[in-house]
Amino acid sequence: MKSETIMRIVCFQPPYPTQGTKASAEDCLLWMRTRLDQLQPGEQDLVLLPEYANAPGLNDRQLQRDFAESQGADFLQMVAASARRLRSLIALAGIIRSGERWFNRTLVFDSVDDLVFTYDKVHLTDVEETDLGLTRGSMPAVFQYGNIRIGFATCFDLYFPEHFAALAAERADLVLCPSYQRSESAERIRNIAQTRSLDSGAYLIRSSYAMGEPSIGGRSLISAPDGMLLEDAGANACVIAAELDPKRKFMKPASHGRDIVEHRSLIETHRRPAVYRPRGERAQQIAKSPFPRLCAHRGLSHACPENTLPAFAAAISVGAHEIEFDLRASRDGVLVVCHNESVDSTTDGTGKVAELDWKDIRRLDAGIRSGIAWRGVRMPRLEEVLDITDGRIGLNIHIKSAGTDGATVRQVCDYLTEHALTNSAYIALETESALQTAFEYAPQIPRACLVSQNDPSASIAVAQRYACHRIQFFRDVTPEQIRRARELGLICNLFWSDDPEDGMAFVRNGIDVILTNCAHTMIAGGFDAFNRRASVSGNKKMMICP
Repeated sequence: MKSETIMRIVCFQPPYPTQGTKASAEDCLLWMRTRLDQLQPGEQDLVLLPEYANAPGLNDRQLQRDFAESQGADFLQMVAASARRLRSLIALAGIIRSGERWFNRTLVFDSVDDLVFTYDKVHLTDVEETDLGLTRGSMPAVFQYGNIRIGFATCFDLYFPEHFAALAAERADLVLCPSYQRSESAERIRNIAQTRSLDSGAYLIRSSYAMGEPSIGGRSLISAPDGMLLEDAGANACVIAAELDPKRKFMKPASHGRDIVEHRSLIETHRRPAVYRPRGERAQQIAKSPFPRLCAHRGLSHACPENTLPAFAAAISVGAHEIEFDLRASRDGVLVVCHNESVDSTTDGTGKVAELDWKDIRRLDAGIRSGIAWRGVRMPRLEEVLDITDGRIGLNIHIKSAGTDGATVRQVCDYLTEHALTNSAYIALETESALQTAFEYAPQIPRACLVSQNDPSASIAVAQRYACHRIQFFRDVTPEQIRRARELGLICNLFWSDDPEDGMAFVRNGIDVILTNCAHTMIAGGFDAFNRRASVSGNKKMMICP
């Protein structure tokens, strides 16, 4: 970079390949490649290319995918090489296959490590979902680049103020907006982009395609945090550039006659999140809460029927930081909260969950074995737990059976992604095959390793192999084994402790999260799940959940 804060931005606006053929797509790639080749090393810090940059103008699903994995793949390799040559970030959005699924994915390449960040488009159009068969991303994202925070909003994302509120909450300095808009009016594109800059308090960099029509499409642009337009590419194919200070914010009076303040900070100060959509804010609070934490095992299970909605609601009310619950799939594919293979020990019924349909499970009384006062309490399904918790508490989801070829694991991952809970939930898995399925299918969802719990050293090795975020130990774990896990960056759960003094002893040995059947008595006995580790061990470092 030229200085600590000044960035030199380059933004491409290639001609849109209107013929919709491989040849026209190749011509568009050649246009972008030629312009990249014309750039000189050290003269720019960030280059932005448009959406579908690896398969432009192709509307047929199979043709688009075939092109993306041949000519498009070669193009991405060239882009990565250009980032190294130019000593610059280069970002673009393309159609990318991950496992069996396809995403509209923004890729960020740098001069050293090649691909350094990805963002999957959160808001897909009907055409993208239905005709192109793409999968939605899970949530807005911000990339830390030095002291600059870069957010992402791909094309249709631009229409959602909530998306930019989320980026503002993450303190984005720049928002990259690779686009594909071919029928939107140029005036509306400018108006929306300028408004979103003002909404987010960030510079917005938009790269799209020239449509050859002054009133439609085009308008690659750069807008500033004060809502002013710095650069506008107009309607023709071209390259635009600008120098800007990403850390320079829009300053204004707090109100008439008042002191000058930063505009976005003013808005944030007066926002009332609970009046809007609080889940995002709750997820941030959960992720940033310091350790040690208490995880209510099967809810407040010593006071309520285990694995039921009352047990989970009670755990929230007493101040537990997480709840743990068990999932199994019913015969008709419903994800049922149940620890044992059968319903015999916790309900008035009999039979294995996997051999019963949901309508039959729903009739069972899951409260009567805890006393007449609990009569009529039912076994919940996963959606009901997500609804009642509503992002208020961390979720430790123990998948008891992965299902055929990992189907249950994938189903849970889909629910967590759809409900935007990937920052406040994690899945606990007992087999390597289940961990592998989760790692390949939804790597963004945190995994807890429950494999080989009787052999902590082996369990640590498995957790490392599948890039787990957490590991769960039994009570016989040694301080040395805990230390080894923490050195690898693993958050360490303990199963279990119901005594405050006993629990705190494990915390002093390095345990981060205590699974407990009676969170209320743990807290009443002095175990504060929200205290910093410094209060019990002298370690002043606050661990942040990934």
